[in-house]
Amino acid sequence: MVAMSRYYEVKKRDGAARIGRLITNDEQLQTPFLFHVESTSSIKEIEVIGAESPRFTTLTTEDGWDNPRATVLLPDVHPLYPKTKESPLFVDIFVLGFASSMLNTPEAFVRRVIDARREIPPDVALWVPAIATAENAAILVYMGVDIIDSTNAIIKGYSDIYQLEDCELQLSDLEELPCNCPVCASTDINELRARSTNVREKIAGHNTLLLERELSKIREYIRAGTLREYVESCVRSSTFLTAVLRILDAECEYFEPRTPIARKRVMKINTMESLRRIEVRRFANRVLERYTPPTRRILLILPCASKKPYSISRTHRKFISAIADYRGHVHELILTSPLGVVPRELELVYPAAFYDIPVTGYWDAEERAWVASCLSAYLDRNIDSYDVIVAHLRAAYREICESVAEEKGIEMIFTCEEHEKEVSDEAIERLRNCITELCGANRSRSGIRAAVIKAMADYQFGAGTGDELLNGGTKVVGKYPALRLATTEGVLARVVPEYGLLALSVAGARRIERITQYKVEIDDDFMPKGAILAPGVLSAGEEIRANDEVIFYSARAFGVGRAKMSGYEMVESNRGVAIDVRDVVAL
Repeated sequence: MVAMSRYYEVKKRDGAARIGRLITNDEQLQTPFLFHVESTSSIKEIEVIGAESPRFTTLTTEDGWDNPRATVLLPDVHPLYPKTKESPLFVDIFVLGFASSMLNTPEAFVRRVIDARREIPPDVALWVPAIATAENAAILVYMGVDIIDSTNAIIKGYSDIYQLEDCELQLSDLEELPCNCPVCASTDINELRARSTNVREKIAGHNTLLLERELSKIREYIRAGTLREYVESCVRSSTFLTAVLRILDAECEYFEPRTPIARKRVMKINTMESLRRIEVRRFANRVLERYTPPTRRILLILPCASKKPYSISRTHRKFISAIADYRGHVHELILTSPLGVVPRELELVYPAAFYDIPVTGYWDAEERAWVASCLSAYLDRNIDSYDVIVAHLRAAYREICESVAEEKGIEMIFTCEEHEKEVSDEAIERLRNCITELCGANRSRSGIRAAVIKAMADYQFGAGTGDELLNGGTKVVGKYPALRLATTEGVLARVVPEYGLLALSVAGARRIERITQYKVEIDDDFMPKGAILAPGVLSAGEEIRANDEVIFYSARAFGVGRAKMSGYEMVESNRGVAIDVRDVVAL
């Protein structure tokens, strides 16, 4: 379906969830937002918060388009689902018809929204009517819904159902009001039991206020980049919604392009669903597909640490001190849940330096299986790079390594005894002696910092870009982790610890432009300043995600900046900022 929006623009993204701006009747409304249905007897009367009842119409011409417009989008299960290709629609909102069918099964709940979002352009709003509750609002927005309404809240209120964030209660079961909203604070429980029409209006009012408050919370979580964590906590109250989230986590093709490459926030891994996050899978895939270990004889497998990046933790400082004289011969690989394996050179990237997980000493079977699969896949790809494997691990870490070694028929040297902590004096001395014996008099500390820049570049811009950046006359300067790659002419790239990414200069971009896919072609008609809007984008690499470092070019300009949307959105959107420009030169 081809559609264009004039009055709706996405301003902030957190995965498929968005904060947007809808302009109507001289008002600017934020999405996700709530339509207030004034009464169940007059559903056609719609009031938009902060505006005066606009009328939405469907038009297939751009003429006379001076207010937001909406059209109904029918799912393929509807008997009137269109069988022919539709004409281009000039609308701002698509209303998902037959939304009640989403409540039949978790699979239907997922399918209806995701199929709708795939069918419509990224810069139009999606309204799913009549099913939103305070309990399911977060996961609806997480999937990509922009507009909900109070229909369900009102219908349930008139049916003597009192809604909470995590359940619904029958009015007859209430002994007290577990809420301090304005309606509940001014209402006595005995008055509610009278069950007059006025009382039912109060229950409907409470339900609506609760939904409105929930939406305010959701917007703040989107701004903070933590909606996923909130969704994981919300679904715990419902087996239906827990099933929905697990099904959603199988939709990698939908969520991966919509998930930013990095965030400033720590990613909290508090549930088993967290192991299936796009960020976790993306990291594991890129380690296998884009990362090449440095040429070193010894692979040293180490445990993770709670402090990030690992190398500044007390634990890893002891490990590094033990092998310091021979570090140029040792490749360090950190074993961790949920990321699987983290090469030392990638410990600064997102999410390796930006996650937190409850530490109990107990590893769930699913965690063990996931980490073991990551280690096994890494060794399948890179085992020939090493002469010997040393594992300085205990407990579950060691058990995982032992199972992988047995499966593959390879030998590992373990430098921790049973029930011995990795940081104990005896274990550290044993590690030091083992590495000293393997390396002999051949000491080396060289190449560590350059390997970090190379690995980060390959991870971020594609295999081979690290070698291009480091090729000829470069030097890594600065204090770890704020490293910079410099030449006599200036800085080519620098590590941005706040994002866990490399930022390029124009000179650095010139070195890799030929082989990277992280490029955006823009219109020749303007010289970029500050920001590049989506209408000015002619083409964009499919690998580009929000917050990616990108190179942009035209016949007039060449520069670098940070992507504000995915590559496919840049091409398909008619509104919104595509790139924040950092540096540009005229050609």
